[in-house]
Amino acid sequence: MKSTITNIKKVSLIFFIITGLLHLGSAMFISNGLHLKEALIVNKTMDIPFILTGLIYGFSSLRLSLTDPEKHHKLLDVSLISIIIIVLAGLVVINLAIPNIK
Repeated sequence: MKSTITNIKKVSLIFFIITGLLHLGSAMFISNGLHLKEALIVNKTMDIPFILTGLIYGFSSLRLSLTDPEKHHKLLDVSLISIIIIVLAGLVVINLAIPNIK
């Protein structure tokens, strides 16, 4: 089980770095007024994956550092996955329910 969580941590770190660079790069394009249409599309679509990959990386790190790899920790796993799902649902609701303010 430890190797699975370690692999999830490694893959989520790679995705976190990629989505973070794309999100921050698009913000720099927006602030400089370059390729505004494309930068706005990338910026608005990369916020949820950026947050989710950060949560998955952080929680997998937390899971590895707090628990013993020889024991099962179903309650901790369920609670961490529940937090990720609640945050995802909240982000989707916020993105769909709140109109863009110009």
